[in-house]
Amino acid sequence: MLTTFLSILPVFTLILAGYGAGKSGIIPPAANKELNRFIIWLALPALMFSIVAKTDWNSFWDRDFIIVIMSASVIIYVIGMVLGRLRGLPVADMAIDGLNASYSNAAYIGLPLFLIALGPKSSPYVIVAATLMLLSLYALSIISIELGHNRSEGFGHAIGKAAIALIRNPVMIGPLAGLFWWMSGRTLPTPIDQFTHMLGVAASPTALVAIGLFLAESPLQSALTSRPIWALTVTKLVLHPLISALIAGPLLGMSGFTVTMAVAIAALPTGTGPFMVAGFYARDGKVTSGTIFLSTIISVMTITAILTLLPH
Repeated sequence: MLTTFLSILPVFTLILAGYGAGKSGIIPPAANKELNRFIIWLALPALMFSIVAKTDWNSFWDRDFIIVIMSASVIIYVIGMVLGRLRGLPVADMAIDGLNASYSNAAYIGLPLFLIALGPKSSPYVIVAATLMLLSLYALSIISIELGHNRSEGFGHAIGKAAIALIRNPVMIGPLAGLFWWMSGRTLPTPIDQFTHMLGVAASPTALVAIGLFLAESPLQSALTSRPIWALTVTKLVLHPLISALIAGPLLGMSGFTVTMAVAIAALPTGTGPFMVAGFYARDGKVTSGTIFLSTIISVMTITAILTLLPH
């Protein structure tokens, strides 16, 4: 376990560096927004394009992995909404809680963490999972919120809003462009390959520092004393990987590295996506920021345990 912990420690050390820089004032916590613009619009799309364009998807394609990622994420999303319902929240806030419980930080934390711990073969799994969760969970949350806000407009209106939000999301640009390039059967020209590689390399460390800056704005005490935050954190870090393991093993009979990736991705902490959705729809982001904070801290132990127990 110690070896596994030390292998993933650099990832969380970068988050800690960003947190320390934000708390000390070396870098204003508000700089997190500008770093996120760079990551979302330039670095992350370049990284995802490079990985998708150069992956042999014919040999990689795994239907069972996709089933596990989709089904487990949706089940946990519903559980998160139920937790919000038990708190007496309106539908829009229930949808945010659904995201808090189910949306893994695959792009910002998953990519660098599993690249260090498991090697380059992990990256296509993370890209597929990140894309699928973005498509399914974002769509579910936006549809739920729109239905809660505009019931008179109907289901079609909510679907349209969700589709527009996904099309406009810059994170979708990279994998889709990479997929189209791969389908063309052409090799990436050296200048494009070098450009996307150089820009993509900046994505992971910048994203991890940005997470630290984001966490520096979150009060630790409120996260540690909030029952809703603890409930969502336990759902994300314990129930999500457990359900993924049950679907992958007993139900689908999967084994080996694919199971490890499916469970490990589910065990990632809550991403910043729910906070962005909460901000866009002017919902209270205190529970969301607290869940991101607490789940990120505790995930150091839970991910270490999972990677130690599962074969890789």
